[in-house]
Amino acid sequence: MKRIPAFSAIAMLSLVSCNTMTGPITGGDFDPLRPPGSNSRQSASVTPTFSAGQFVRAAMDSTAFFKLRPKGDADADKLLKRDTSMKVISTSDSYVKVELDSGEVGFVPAVMLENPNAAPKTLPTASGEYQVYPPLSNGGTSEPLPVIDPAGLPPEGSIPTVIDPEAPPSSTPVPPVTPMTEKFPAPKPQ
Repeated sequence: MKRIPAFSAIAMLSLVSCNTMTGPITGGDFDPLRPPGSNSRQSASVTPTFSAGQFVRAAMDSTAFFKLRPKGDADADKLLKRDTSMKVISTSDSYVKVELDSGEVGFVPAVMLENPNAAPKTLPTASGEYQVYPPLSNGGTSEPLPVIDPAGLPPEGSIPTVIDPEAPPSSTPVPPVTPMTEKFPAPKPQ
C-alpha cells in the first residue's frame, strides 16, 4: 500500500520536471477551422493568390497599409477604406506589395485584399439543408445600424439593461396576473 503514493509522487514529479504540462502546445496538426472529425489535410492555400499587374481592392474598412514590409506586430502606417483600388507589384508570404492610385507603394496583408472581378463564392449545400439566418432586408451585404437615442436610452418597448430599484415607478400599468386553472399533484415524499 505504501508503494502506490510513492509511485504517484514520482510520476507527478517527472511530469512537472519535463515541463510538458505547463507550456503551450506548439506542435501537432490541429486546425480549429477544420470540421470536427476530419483528420485530412486541406490542400488549398489559405491565403489568396494574386499576380503582378493585377488590380485588387481593399476587402474591408481599416485595411492595414505598411510603407515597409512589417516585422512582428508593427502598427500600420495608413488605414485604407473598403474598395480602395490598388495594383499588385509582387507577393511574398502573407503580404502583397501594392501601388495605390495615389502612387504610394507599400505592403498590405493578402487576407485584406480581394479580386474585384472574382465571382462571389457560394457556400456548398446538400439536399436537406436549410438557411438558418434571415436574409438581409436591403439585399446588400450589411444591415444598417439601429438609430441610437442621443440620451443613451434603449428603444421604446425594450427590456432595460439595468433595473434600478431606486427608480420611480413606471407609468405603464402592470398586466394582471391570471390564476392557473390546472392543478398539479404534489410530489410523493420518499
